[in-house]
Amino acid sequence: MWRTDTLQFLTAVGMDVCLGDPRGMPHITRAAGTLIPFFENILSVPTARSVSGGVLLWVCVNGAMLGGYLLIRMALHSFSPALAWVWDAFVIYQTLAARDLDVHARAVLKPLLLGDIDSGRNAAGRIVGRDTAILDEGGVSRAAVEAVAESATDGFVAPLFWAAVGGAPAALIYRTSNTLDSMVGHRNERYETFGKFSARMDDVLSFIPARLCAFASLLPRGFRYALAVKTEAGAHSSPNAGWSEAAAAWALNIRLGGTNYYDGAPHHGPVFNAFGRSAQPNDILRVLRWFWGVVLVCVVLMGTVLSIRDRPKLHPSVQPPAPDLMLPEPRLKQEFTPLPSPLPEKMRGSFSERSSNGK
Repeated sequence: MWRTDTLQFLTAVGMDVCLGDPRGMPHITRAAGTLIPFFENILSVPTARSVSGGVLLWVCVNGAMLGGYLLIRMALHSFSPALAWVWDAFVIYQTLAARDLDVHARAVLKPLLLGDIDSGRNAAGRIVGRDTAILDEGGVSRAAVEAVAESATDGFVAPLFWAAVGGAPAALIYRTSNTLDSMVGHRNERYETFGKFSARMDDVLSFIPARLCAFASLLPRGFRYALAVKTEAGAHSSPNAGWSEAAAAWALNIRLGGTNYYDGAPHHGPVFNAFGRSAQPNDILRVLRWFWGVVLVCVVLMGTVLSIRDRPKLHPSVQPPAPDLMLPEPRLKQEFTPLPSPLPEKMRGSFSERSSNGK
């Protein structure tokens, strides 16, 4: 499986926190946003905008994005593996949006603090899909808080999770799938069938990260709101969106969710922390502090897992077998063999003669 190392992982996070999304820089989300209508126009007629056509749309867009990534990586790797490493870190960085989420939320807060409700509504309209022209100060504040809470999962935790699981390609597929969901995963006449597969794939890819986001929010608080978060998240129409919203509502002790208007039509959603107070402008700063806490917990958790995985495995040293006990061999009794006499041969003869004469 394609993997990222701990340094690459932390480099991508650091780039997102420090740089955000500089305007004018080519971005993978904008590339996916260009490919989606291109393939939609090609596939609409031959597939009659059916569910199978939506499957082809998902495959074509993700295939084009992944193919482009691999071609660039192969070209860079032919020059230097270090360039391929930097490219992977850059792609992971572009799938993250923590800094941008902070910037957009503060853009809503600033005019509200100055009493400019119209500018606050316009700024909120850039990060939420609901009608903002009819919102009062509390409604604009709630919209911004809910946008931060919901985007904590798909804007940061989910791509970070998939980067840890499968490196840059997995993070790229998640970001492309999430862009597909935001553009064609709508329940209306145009996309009810054609965008169904894209919506379902986004649900599948966000399933674990949504719960991880809630876990990261509850961890510093001792899980005292865990049952309430689980119960209220299950009441949301999305299998994933309610987890981070419920976690933020209970962590900040404010009431989120309820009725929103889309194209003039009311949409009644679940209420999170019904006994909490209404959102106020200063809650935008509070939810941003909550969000950065979630970021920190997730980075530490996933970075620790990666460092443990990448730690060199120590193989136990193989000791040579102990030698057999060397016992001394028993010494056998040997017959006496006279040593050759050191006397010269002539003297030996004379001694023999004297012995025989008894002298």
